[in-house]
Amino acid sequence: MKKFAVIGYPIKHSKSPLLHEAGFNEMGIDASFEAIEVSPDELGDWMRTDFPDYAGIAVTIPHKEKIKDFIDQLTPAAKSIGAVNTLYRKDGLVIGTNTDCFGVLKALQSECPELKNKKALILGAGGASRATIFALKQAQSIITCWNRTEKKALKLVDEFEINTVSSLDAIQSEDFDIIINTTSVGLKKWQSPVPANFFSPSNIVFDIVYDPLETKFLSEAEQTGCQTITGDKMLVYQALEQFRIWHGIALEPEIMETAFFG
Repeated sequence: MKKFAVIGYPIKHSKSPLLHEAGFNEMGIDASFEAIEVSPDELGDWMRTDFPDYAGIAVTIPHKEKIKDFIDQLTPAAKSIGAVNTLYRKDGLVIGTNTDCFGVLKALQSECPELKNKKALILGAGGASRATIFALKQAQSIITCWNRTEKKALKLVDEFEINTVSSLDAIQSEDFDIIINTTSVGLKKWQSPVPANFFSPSNIVFDIVYDPLETKFLSEAEQTGCQTITGDKMLVYQALEQFRIWHGIALEPEIMETAFFG
């Protein structure tokens, strides 16, 4: 039996075991998937002593950047994003990649199949923002970033050659096709990173937060008449890409979507 796991700290909230086990059951794969709590201080020891027993690992907060110190090679996506969420083995090497960007792209395409030249406003400048920017750059969208700390946004401007704005007050939402919250504002709290009257009916609005699924950000967008995309879409699609990498199988999205809500 092949063993897989997700590591993070904390880890109890992770839905990765449910999603991947649904795939194992559907395809008759003899494998297991567990959630393992690994503290930042334990990461190096865990990678040296425990990781060799696993065929693949999903990596979540707070290890997505530090894990790079313990692997052999990064894919171009992981290098550009600066974070790893998936480990796999190839030709005797441990490879680190990032499937969050794939998750963002497929989630957006569920409402907007053609992203080329679409104007996107990204809220936030952390790791999730970097994955989102990478995905939209690949799709040839026109990207503007806002962050509460402007210095972090300016770093992304230089690195990815995108636009930035210093204040939400300077933004007209009707100037954008897509608005994406990549911050943690709204996670388990009824909060939004933008004012209630921020949106325009023409916006497609996406929140990567999935706990709760209906965030204040999305609720206010819906009340304005916007199309909305919930955070489960990104989670499911990034897991589907992990499944393809580890097993060579393109699983139907409905299998993991059902597991998410099950």
